Amino acid sequence: MDKKYSNKFSNFFKKEVFYVALFFCLCILAAVAIVTTKYSKQAKKLPSQQPSVVQNQSEKETAKNTEQPYKDYDNALQVKEKAKAKSSTAKKNNDKTAAVSKTTDTKFAKPVEGILARAYSEEPVFWKSTNSYRPNFGMDIKCEVGKPVFCVLDGKIENVQSDSSDGVKVTVNHQNGLKTVYSNLDPKVIVKKDQVVKKGDKIGAVGKTTVRALYETYGDHLHFSVLKNGDFINPSKYIKY
Repeated sequence: MDKKYSNKFSNFFKKEVFYVALFFCLCILAAVAIVTTKYSKQAKKLPSQQPSVVQNQSEKETAKNTEQPYKDYDNALQVKEKAKAKSSTAKKNNDKTAAVSKTTDTKFAKPVEGILARAYSEEPVFWKSTNSYRPNFGMDIKCEVGKPVFCVLDGKIENVQSDSSDGVKVTVNHQNGLKTVYSNLDPKVIVKKDQVVKKGDKIGAVGKTTVRALYETYGDHLHFSVLKNGDFINPSKYIKY
């Protein structure tokens, strides 16, 4: 009976050892499988992470390049400084031009000392010397023969001439669209064509060379007229008598 029981116990123990060994083998296989699977998953993930790494490296390179000074920076800075200097110079020149424009003298001096005998008129007025009516495109300034006649503004002598109506006359171009004409002068004028004259310079003297107003009741006078862009205008806009 004991021998039979001993055999049963021996067979049971052998079976148990076999199952225990089998269990350990299965555990080892399971552990190996888990480790293999884990490394396999990590290996699969690596390619997907590589672009991120490359991107990070690219961003680092871009940041590095951005931080580095541009090769042509010095030249660009020089161009900018030159442009700034040019702009500053242009501004200074404009300021100078504006200052000159502000200080330009546009106020007429009197061409002769006297009194107004006949005003400018675009409408026909009566002329005793010709017993007719006609406009007076200037002003007649009553004064004595021989009175000095002066240039009213800076300019250049455009003409010195004589005609049967106005007598000896001098035309001055003031280079700004304005011209002034001094008529009934003495033939001995002291200026010549293309001569530059200043405001207040003497150009001649009052004479008796006109026929147009030779017999007017106010007598001796200077006929003074002003042209603006080629048209006669009223001299009283610039000078008062």
